[in-house]
Amino acid sequence: MTFGHSLKALRLAAGLTQEGLAERAGISARAVSDLERDPVRTPRMETVALLAAALGVERERLTRGAHGLPRPLTPLIGREGVTAALVDILRRGETRLLTLTGPGGVGKTRLALEVADRLPDEAVFVDLAPLREPRLVIAAVAARFGLDERDAVPVQQRLVAALRERRVLVLLDNFEHVAEARADLLDLLGACPGVTALVTSRIPLRVRGERDYRIAPLEPDPSRALFVERARAAGVELDQGPAVEEICRRLEGLPLAIELAAARVRLLPPDALLARLEPRLPLLVGGPHDLPDRQKTMRDAVGWSYQLLSAPAKALFRTLSVFAGGATLEAAEAVSGDPDFLANVGELVDASLAAAGTRLTMLETIREYGMAELEAAGEAAAVAARHTACFLSVAETGDPLPEQDNLRAALARALHEGQAEAAQRMCAALWQFWIDQGRLGEGLAWATDAVELPPSAGYFAALNGAARLAIARSAFDRARDWCDRLVELGEDPVTALNTRALLARVEDRYGAAIADHTRALALAERAGDTAGQAQALLGLSYSRFFEGESRPAYELAERGLAAARLAGSRRDAGEALLLLAWQSVHAGDHQAADRLAAEAVEVFRALHDARNTAESLRVLGMSAQMQDRFEQAAAYHEEALELYRRGGDERVAPQLLGHLAHVALATGDLPRARALAEESLVAARRFDDRWAIAMSATMLGHAELATGRAEAARTLFAEAAGLFLAIGNSIYLSWCLEGLAGVAAPADPVLAAQLCQARDALLATLEAGLPAVHAAGYAHTLRTIEAALAPGGVAAAREAGLAVPLEQLIDSVVVRPER
Repeated sequence: MTFGHSLKALRLAAGLTQEGLAERAGISARAVSDLERDPVRTPRMETVALLAAALGVERERLTRGAHGLPRPLTPLIGREGVTAALVDILRRGETRLLTLTGPGGVGKTRLALEVADRLPDEAVFVDLAPLREPRLVIAAVAARFGLDERDAVPVQQRLVAALRERRVLVLLDNFEHVAEARADLLDLLGACPGVTALVTSRIPLRVRGERDYRIAPLEPDPSRALFVERARAAGVELDQGPAVEEICRRLEGLPLAIELAAARVRLLPPDALLARLEPRLPLLVGGPHDLPDRQKTMRDAVGWSYQLLSAPAKALFRTLSVFAGGATLEAAEAVSGDPDFLANVGELVDASLAAAGTRLTMLETIREYGMAELEAAGEAAAVAARHTACFLSVAETGDPLPEQDNLRAALARALHEGQAEAAQRMCAALWQFWIDQGRLGEGLAWATDAVELPPSAGYFAALNGAARLAIARSAFDRARDWCDRLVELGEDPVTALNTRALLARVEDRYGAAIADHTRALALAERAGDTAGQAQALLGLSYSRFFEGESRPAYELAERGLAAARLAGSRRDAGEALLLLAWQSVHAGDHQAADRLAAEAVEVFRALHDARNTAESLRVLGMSAQMQDRFEQAAAYHEEALELYRRGGDERVAPQLLGHLAHVALATGDLPRARALAEESLVAARRFDDRWAIAMSATMLGHAELATGRAEAARTLFAEAAGLFLAIGNSIYLSWCLEGLAGVAAPADPVLAAQLCQARDALLATLEAGLPAVHAAGYAHTLRTIEAALAPGGVAAAREAGLAVPLEQLIDSVVVRPER
């Protein structure tokens, strides 16, 4: 992956335009544009540093790809031949599922990282060790590509949409314990011809198309070289003498076992190490008898290192095994309760049983041994309880993002053990996080299980979270049941009513939404609940706007923004800004629209909300095109389109094609306008999205009319007008009326004049400043009418049209062909 591709991918993931990134980095927008376009250009390191700081990523993320791979801190020894062979297999392109198998500790992960690093394609690393549910595997892969589940489209479908045209290597590490996900992996590979999977697993997947490559232990020479190199890293210079040779032989060439032994040479020279090793291993062979011989050796090596620890370090080692995906030093110290924590951590690090940085981590093979020792010591229940309490606190008051694996482990344990209060409080704290991260399927599954437990102190809040997740996931049947239950409970009627109103609004039941939001607003005002007021006001604004009440909707949104800021809710404030920007565009106040949408972009960037960033860019694009700034409009829409596509959103992304069709129509590129509008309409029909169908049909109708296909245009305008009327959101009906007037004008200029009058009256009623969708085409229609009617005839026709119902005027064009 080139530097330019990496830069563009990271910029889009951050929700930044080229101009926005340039401003943050203190360089020119032209420099950003040139770097993204030129596949061979690489900037100076100081420029890389500025760009990385502006994007909030390490420099290696820019220089090594958009997603990057973990960077091993030590050289790979003794694997040159097998590395070259594996790289050759993947480069030939005949194998798209390559599984590296072997026992724990044989070096599968380190080898896979080396192979991935030598291949030219984009690569992404997915660590499956913390997962225990096969259903989460595809979601974990999707998350590495920045995908979410914020609508009814399944995450696997969105992942396919995002990867269908890309060449990428997906490195799936530790697959053996989620092997049931093999079918999902095959489906992904089948749908995405440019995707290759490199898998590490203790067992083969045994599926079609898989190539199983067994990784053998190291030969004697590289085994000794590895021991000496790791000893040198510990500060001890050695030669490859007989004791080293015998240690490596006893450890059967397993790299991890050799590294664990070498870590001890600072305290024990090789002869003394061998003397301790020889009697120790026979005492440690009492592990499971069904383990393969080499896995017994690995277990013995970990056990030998464990036995050499002091008693306090052993206790800490056992405790650390409860953490999934590692732990911060603070969390590890809190759960362990160790009074000499740092000293004992140092002992574990010195023994290579843990790694310390910003987090304490363990290799999965070592962690498995620790969990077994924790059970054997009778400490598992007490340590697990402290772990659950720690991460309940993180869920409620901390940052869940870096602790998702520990949160999953704690929540799964609470559900399994029937700890209703812990499970329900955790779901109550995490539902918004799951929505923000696009983990809708996962979050809804957790929340569903939690609210099925007996009610506890956290039940109402968990039920509200479950309902919000169900609405976001389009699981409307469950959402209705839970919303009604929330209202019946009466614990927090403001929250209950606002949530039920949200469901009604999403289902286009605007009257019901207005009723519930109105009740919620009255209750929130009496209680001084500013957050509840903000949500009720914004919900009312949305509903009023969709019903065509523009002025009241704008006033409600302004009040909602003030309440959100008073409540300190950046998210609600961002939604208010976006809503006000939309309404300003339709009112023709483009200066306000630009200011509000730009502010919304900044809010959503800070919240890492790519979807709403794209929506805000979309508003900026609409405002620009309505001001005839077509080049800038296209740039905004293309940015938004790429954000949606990178998110795998096949439902909303095509709507941006409609906007680009609008730009092409306005600039006279009729073939492009027609092609884009057709593509947008096909996608809208696939999702049965009535609003999107109406918009795309309108745009395609104007392209057909502009190229002389009046009958095709008539059909499209008729369909769009019917949908706009059925939905009850009639602001864009004005564009249909413009098109129908254009169809009618050559044969019936009186009817065309009446349709123009109806268009103007509709916009006046809605207080909308929406310009003609195709200014040149509409001007031609008006000239045709004026040329056909006698002086004063246009005014008379318009006056007569005021008495004709809108639906009747539309039907006059739809059902009656031109004379």
